[in-house]
Amino acid sequence: MNQITKKKHRRSRPFRMSFLVGALFCAFLTTTERAFSEIPVIAADLAWVAPPVLLASEDFGSVTPAVPPPGWSSTTTPITSSAAVRAPTPRPRPTPNSSLSPTPTPSATPVLPTGVFSLTGYGRQIKGLSNPDVDGISIRDKWWHLEPSEGVYDWSTLDAYVAQITPTGKKILIRIGTMGGRYSLGGNTPDWVMDAVGANTISYYDSGHTLKTIPLFWNQTFLDKKKAMIAAVGARYSGNPLVKVATASFANRNSEDWSMLDSTRIDGIPPAGSSEASRMLAAGYTHAKMVDAGMQIMDAATAAWPNQVIYLAIGRIDRPLEQDPDSVARDVRDATRSRWGANRLVIGKEIISNVMPFAPPDPTGAWALFYNSRPAIAGQNLAACYGSCRMNGDNCNGLTYDQILRGTVDHFVSYGGKWLEIYADDVTNLPGAIHYAHGLIGH
Repeated sequence: MNQITKKKHRRSRPFRMSFLVGALFCAFLTTTERAFSEIPVIAADLAWVAPPVLLASEDFGSVTPAVPPPGWSSTTTPITSSAAVRAPTPRPRPTPNSSLSPTPTPSATPVLPTGVFSLTGYGRQIKGLSNPDVDGISIRDKWWHLEPSEGVYDWSTLDAYVAQITPTGKKILIRIGTMGGRYSLGGNTPDWVMDAVGANTISYYDSGHTLKTIPLFWNQTFLDKKKAMIAAVGARYSGNPLVKVATASFANRNSEDWSMLDSTRIDGIPPAGSSEASRMLAAGYTHAKMVDAGMQIMDAATAAWPNQVIYLAIGRIDRPLEQDPDSVARDVRDATRSRWGANRLVIGKEIISNVMPFAPPDPTGAWALFYNSRPAIAGQNLAACYGSCRMNGDNCNGLTYDQILRGTVDHFVSYGGKWLEIYADDVTNLPGAIHYAHGLIGH
C-alpha cells in the first residue's frame, strides 16, 4: 500500500506543479493589471494643471490667468484630454457622528515652524522657491475644485504645488478655501454642499456689494461634509514631512479669515428692517452652537493632521450676538489646546500691517487675545505692500514699499509671532525687506 501511495504521488507531481505554475501566472497577470491601473499619471503629477475656472483669490483683488510653475515652458510637450487632469478618485469618507469627538492619540507635539512664508494665490505661480530668505510656501485650493462631487477628489492642483516645492525642501502650509457660497455664483463652496444644506443658510452683502448666501456656521450637514473633506486632505498629505501647517476655520463668511455676520445695520435683505445680527439671531445663533461648531472643526483638523500644527485665524463677534466679543475664539482656543496640546493650535491674525499696534496691546482691545495666545501665534499680511499703501492705512506717508514691509515686520515681531505669510508680489519685488523679515521672524 505504501509503495502504491508513493507511486501515485510521484506520478501526480508533474501535473500538480503545472497546475500551480499556471495558477500563479494568472494571479500575477491579474495583480499586475490592477497595480498598473492604480499608478497615477506621472506627467499629471509633475506638470502644471490650471484649474478649469479661475476665480479671484480670497486675498487678491483681481482675476489673472494662471501662470505655469518655473520650468514649464511652451516647448514642453502638452498633455491633453484625460491625461491633463487625473480623473478624480473616490476617497473613504468617515460616517459623521456629531455626538462623538475624536480621542486624542499621544504623539510628539509638532515643532512650531518659523520664518517667512510666500503666500501663493489660488492657481498662481509660486514665488520664492529659490530665495533662501523664504522659509516656506503657502499653497491653496478651493473646496469646489478639490471635491467637485461628494467623496470624489481632484488632487491635481495641490499635487502640482507639492511636486514643485519638494526639491527645495521648503516647509508647506496648506489652505482650502471653503466659504463665500455657491461655486456657480462665485463662491468657494461646492454646489452639492449648498444643495444638501438646503434652507439652512444666511445672506449678506460682501465688500463689493454682491449678495452672498452661505451655510449657517453651526448647521450639522455642512459641518459633516466639511469634516469629511478635512479628513480626506489630511489622509493624503499629513504623512509628507514638508507639510508643517494646515489651516482650519469655522467663523468665516467669505475667505478663511475670521469674518462674522454681526453688523446691526439694516441692509435691505429680507425680512424688511433686518440686519446681519438680527438674521443670525432669528436663525438660532447661540454662543454654545458656535463653540460646538468650532470644536467639531478643530477636532477634525487635529485628528486629520497628527504631524502638523493647525492654524486658526481669529477675530471678534460683537453685540448683540456676544456680550464678550472674544469669548467664542477664546473658548475654542482653550478647549482645543486642553484636548490636543498647548502648541497644536496656532492662533493667527490675517490683518498684519504697519499700522497695527505694537505689543503689548490694549488689554481690552482686539489684539489682546492674539497676544495672550503666545507662543503659538502666527499671521498673514493684510495685503501686498508693493504697489499699494493699504498696509500703511491707505496712505504711504512718504514711506517706500520696502519701508512699509520692514515696519510691518517690526510690529509683528513685537508680538513674538512664529511665522508670517507675505504676499508673493512682495517676495518678488522687495527682496531686501524679505531678507530683513527672515532674520527676525521666529527668532
